[in-house]
Amino acid sequence: MQEELLNSVIRITKTRDIDSLEYSLLSTIQEFIVCQSISVYKTISGNEPCNVERSLSLNVRDVGEYEWLDREVIDMPHRELSSCLQSACSITMQDPSGTERRWLPIVIHDTPVGAIEVECEGLDSAQQVMLNAFVRIYENYLTILRENERDKLTGLLNRQTFDKKLKQLLEKQMIEQNRSIRDGKDLRSQHQGATSWLAMIDIDHFKNVNDTYGHVCGDEVLLILAQRMQDFFRSTDLLFRFGGEEFVIVFEPVDYNSIKDKMSKFLNLVHQTQFPFVKQLTVSVGLARISPYDFPINVLENADKALYFAKEHGRDQVSFYEELVSRKQVTNHIESSDIDLF
Repeated sequence: MQEELLNSVIRITKTRDIDSLEYSLLSTIQEFIVCQSISVYKTISGNEPCNVERSLSLNVRDVGEYEWLDREVIDMPHRELSSCLQSACSITMQDPSGTERRWLPIVIHDTPVGAIEVECEGLDSAQQVMLNAFVRIYENYLTILRENERDKLTGLLNRQTFDKKLKQLLEKQMIEQNRSIRDGKDLRSQHQGATSWLAMIDIDHFKNVNDTYGHVCGDEVLLILAQRMQDFFRSTDLLFRFGGEEFVIVFEPVDYNSIKDKMSKFLNLVHQTQFPFVKQLTVSVGLARISPYDFPINVLENADKALYFAKEHGRDQVSFYEELVSRKQVTNHIESSDIDLF
């Protein structure tokens, strides 16, 4: 038993990203504590009225049969879950049949950032101790991983995590597309509708801010802009600071008109934001569509070309790579490549 516990701890702490950590945690809890379901919930920021998402969930369908549920924003969190997140205290409920539901808080730097929910037939004292220990191990290791994945100044995801996050998104899209093919759905209508997008955002004339007012003021501008982005965009959109004054956003699927309207409103938000010393700040944006068959480097290259076009043609605007290609204002990366693949 002790050897199995040690191996489980080794397995949990072997992971190098938060997503893998969550899968490892839920699998380990299910291995030692037989549960009907285990879920990870997190508090989120953004412009939604709801501030909780289910990050990952493991449901037991039958003996040896499991179902994994992916990320989902929770419109109406369970009352006990909300209480757990607000109080940072464990909460337990038991129904007449004897089934227990437990919520254990995840606390980082004295702030509740999430909770683990466990549904089971009842735990003895040894199992309760074990469950609490696994959650504390997860909590401690999560602190380390979050610090490694986040930009120190803005708190956004950093450049080092971009490739992994985008690769995961592309793999997810590929699985969904293959499922659609298998189910006989119309892929053309799906392509014309909601798709993922990548935006590169660059602060216009940011060097002048640093040169005129100093780097402390420049850092404050970056921090305020990052906070506005977190409040404005959806919690499921991935926000990165790529370095300096450049940011990248990977959007969850949305149609063209919606993303165009969203980015237009974002430019207006930047206009209206009060920054220290700077009378008015503007940003330029380059957008490119993401398909399941794209390489991350190609998507970045496309968005970068659109961004360069926006900056070269007046700044303070949004340019779409696909539109520029159709108007022959930029060349497609395949056409312009000098590399022979075969």
